[in-house]
Amino acid sequence: MPAIALTEPDAGSDAAAISTKASETDGGWLISGEKSSITFAGFADAAIVLVRTGGPGAAGISAFWVPLDTDGVTRSVYAGVGGEIIARGSIVFDDVFVPADHLLGEVDAGFAQAMTAFDFNRAVIALSCIGAAFESLDETVDYANTRHTFGKPLSSRQAITQQVAEHYAKLHAARSVAYDTLTLADQSAKHTTEAAMSKWMGPAWSADAIHTALRLHGWSGYGSDLHFDQRLRDVIGLEIGDGTAEIMKAIIARDLFGVPTHR
Repeated sequence: MPAIALTEPDAGSDAAAISTKASETDGGWLISGEKSSITFAGFADAAIVLVRTGGPGAAGISAFWVPLDTDGVTRSVYAGVGGEIIARGSIVFDDVFVPADHLLGEVDAGFAQAMTAFDFNRAVIALSCIGAAFESLDETVDYANTRHTFGKPLSSRQAITQQVAEHYAKLHAARSVAYDTLTLADQSAKHTTEAAMSKWMGPAWSADAIHTALRLHGWSGYGSDLHFDQRLRDVIGLEIGDGTAEIMKAIIARDLFGVPTHR
């Protein structure tokens, strides 16, 4: 399984500020630098590594395919609040040699390739969060129909049912935007703004829905024998990965107002 290695300790939302470098050498390139908060860092076989091959900014970034068993590669897995299955961590490259044919695309053209992939992935991330949230709400509906307080089921109380109904509506809307994004991607049409909408709404609204489901289950929802805690922690993590809500709103605003902003 491959990883995508873009983020660095000093370059997260400002992805074009990466400093990991690749220098030409006989028969290939030498890569040096550190990538941080990389999904699958702990067990990926290889990584698509974004590095600086030219000047500052997005125009000087290239992409390389790097097998992670290559000499000079070291990696570690972070301890975190959630997302244990993705083995998020760091990958350090110490003069790692990659052959010339491991360059992906053209020299200094890797950033545009990465952003295209991110636009697609943002919709996929949104859908994964929305799926966890819908499951949580479905479980809450079942619970509210069977749990009785003061002689009546919870589902007879509007204070309960309207919360669930609101989250269902918002999740349905967020899912529709994600589907629109993927439809545009299949048509090779521009979908950056739609992807940003998906990445903002999907994780944020899903986290709210799961939190509500946990709370409506009372103390049983707070226990680890149910799955709300794991879902909530994982979805909160996905509010960060591939672009925070603040960056997504900046992308949407850039499209609406035609004002250049950093991604």
